[in-house]
Amino acid sequence: MRTRLTDLLGIDYPIISAPMTRMSGSALAGEISAAGGLGTFGGASVASRVSPRYVQEQIAAIRARTDRPFGVGFITHNLPAAEANFAMALEAGVPVILFSFADPSPWLSSAKAAGATTVCQVQTMEDAEQAVGAGTDVLAVQGHEAGGHTGRANLLPFLVQALEAFPSVPVVAAGGITNGRTLAAVLAAGADGAWMGTAFIASNELTEVPDGHKQAVVASDGRDTVYSTVYDVMNQRAFGDIPFVGDMALRAKRNDFLSEWHGREAELVQRVEAFIPGYVSAWQVADTDLIPLMYGEGAHAVKAIRPASQIMRDICLEAEQILRDRVSGLLER
Repeated sequence: MRTRLTDLLGIDYPIISAPMTRMSGSALAGEISAAGGLGTFGGASVASRVSPRYVQEQIAAIRARTDRPFGVGFITHNLPAAEANFAMALEAGVPVILFSFADPSPWLSSAKAAGATTVCQVQTMEDAEQAVGAGTDVLAVQGHEAGGHTGRANLLPFLVQALEAFPSVPVVAAGGITNGRTLAAVLAAGADGAWMGTAFIASNELTEVPDGHKQAVVASDGRDTVYSTVYDVMNQRAFGDIPFVGDMALRAKRNDFLSEWHGREAELVQRVEAFIPGYVSAWQVADTDLIPLMYGEGAHAVKAIRPASQIMRDICLEAEQILRDRVSGLLER
């Protein structure tokens, strides 16, 4: 499948693996890139959680694995607290720089000046206009169905709006795309590719998450997640995370803690100090009953833990077959 995205990035499959900060590192990114997609990892959180040395090590490991294009993603509102990480990526000549969740304007021009292709993930049409106005090379529109942090716009109407508003910019769809049928749907609508996170959580190469997280995705029917700010309250107080801008929240698996406090976030803010020691310890021992297990509504299509390259190829082959069969059937005379 050849699209404007594959031509621009020099990749074989119209797939970008999501730069899931503190989740997707060099093993997953290198595998995806070597197999013909665009592998990425997350490069900016608060400085205490993702360091410049980490960014340098991940870049080196990917390049030891493949000479194909790869990317480093940045949570844009974290960049003022992680400028050294951004500088490290630019100095290393990373081919693709990705921005998510906030105004990329102060940073995007620097990335382009360093020779990088830029991708901006957005959650509203206002954000899309801002990113295109700043000169992004690729626009990624993220729907409410996505795991982790996302906005409130559902993917399909958002995607169609962006495609009609910005016909000259390659547009990538994100949120709920985990199999060939969903990839075929967004490609048929006009998208140039897909940005996928949940599809790769249950991959052999995703070594940064506990096995319980992968098993939760495999067991999910896609209806067991909650869109909530509960874990934002916890992460901001426990780890000093910078608040997300705009109308954002985090989609994660419903567990006892999330069920208890969802809708009671104001009360949680008042009582949060009592929960912080246990929460920090849960991260240290990967207690999946307490830490957030982030994945999207497309988890129902993830059936097993497999190599990331196989996941990507199977999704693309299925999409290709669906598009071929569907088009020939619809257009028969």
